[in-house]
Amino acid sequence: MGIKSKPEYRELEFDGNATRHVLLAEGPGGDALLRVLDQAARHGRDADAACGPLDVLYLPSAEADLSARLRSHASGVDTVVAPDRRGLESALRRVLTQAVMGTRLYVAGSEAFVWACVNVARETGVDDDEVQRERCGTLARPVQCVHCKAVDPAVTTNVYVCPGCGLHVFVRDHFSRRLGVYQSVCVDAEAPGEVPAIEEVYP
Repeated sequence: MGIKSKPEYRELEFDGNATRHVLLAEGPGGDALLRVLDQAARHGRDADAACGPLDVLYLPSAEADLSARLRSHASGVDTVVAPDRRGLESALRRVLTQAVMGTRLYVAGSEAFVWACVNVARETGVDDDEVQRERCGTLARPVQCVHCKAVDPAVTTNVYVCPGCGLHVFVRDHFSRRLGVYQSVCVDAEAPGEVPAIEEVYP
């Protein structure tokens, strides 16, 4: 039986019953948006019809920059290519101020990116059930140290040195949806210096 708090992800799928569609992606997650745009087209949504109720927000990354393909694929659709995470989140807030009942969000990217977008959506009153989530690219986890509350947005190993307090901490499967992070705890509290082998488990 899996850890109940650990989030589940699935491929994004166009919801033909929604009244507005907000597509967000980071780096390689752009491929997921291209797939949703193709599905939208198969639902009979041409560029003119999609212009109002469909928005594309994209953040290029070191892993992938699919901005040119998205702009070409989403011709006639409002497309924003953000310079950084803050810029994308600001654009998302602007879009969601115009949201109506039935708006759907489609988010694809790293786990840290997905939950940053989910939290912005929550702030504007969007329910989690209205957000589809697909993890793409790196499996690195956003992790919070339970001892000092410092957050590392991209941990790839089972044990890491906390950037806040310097402790060796173990990455648990317990996930806080409110904070959008996994929790980590000190590995050598009872036997200082006895640190297990560090392995890359979230490449």
